[in-house]
Amino acid sequence: MSFDEALQHYAALRQQRDYGQINDYDFRQAVAQLIAVDPQGAYWQLHPDTGQWMPHQPAAWAQPGPYGQPLQPPAAPLPPPYAQPPAAAPPQEGSSWGQIVWDILSVAGSAAMSAAWYWYSGMADTQPDKKTCIAMLVIPIALIVLRKPLDALLRPLEPFRSKIPPMVLAGCGVAVPFLVANYLYSRGESQFPFMFKTYVYSTILSYIILRTPSGGRVINPQTMVH
Repeated sequence: MSFDEALQHYAALRQQRDYGQINDYDFRQAVAQLIAVDPQGAYWQLHPDTGQWMPHQPAAWAQPGPYGQPLQPPAAPLPPPYAQPPAAAPPQEGSSWGQIVWDILSVAGSAAMSAAWYWYSGMADTQPDKKTCIAMLVIPIALIVLRKPLDALLRPLEPFRSKIPPMVLAGCGVAVPFLVANYLYSRGESQFPFMFKTYVYSTILSYIILRTPSGGRVINPQTMVH
């Protein structure tokens, strides 16, 4: 493997780890197999944290050395070069800026929906439905702030979710509000309590169904479906 090829594979692996598509252990195992040979026959590998070239040693990391420094091949058998690491797959959450923009749009949309519902509910004989309006503001913000601990709670569901086609999951997420509303209505809920419970229950259930936790399972590009 050439030095350029190893660097390209390293960049792809780092991108996958940063996007949560592979965990840190698998990332380090894959980087350890990125071995290049210089013109003098010396074996080199990349340090997983710094991306610096290191003289290859089977047992432990060596101190960083200059590129191209002669080094005799180790006596122990070398692992086979990593033939073709997975190509960088589309990120689950997009770039950090993309995620920030999406979070801002989500909160802004929820705020607009809350304002619209406050105005509409205030047209009734009773006071505006402040409880539902507050829920429309608080729940999206809470889902953003608590994203990491929520991902940790949802991660055990990944083996089950991975067996369900993405279109089926998306359909379930869309259908949840209608199913919840129908269930609550059949139970005798109505007016503002009906709206509040429908929003809270359907939002939480849809999040559980549609959310793919970061740092979850390793994604195989050959079988990746999203």
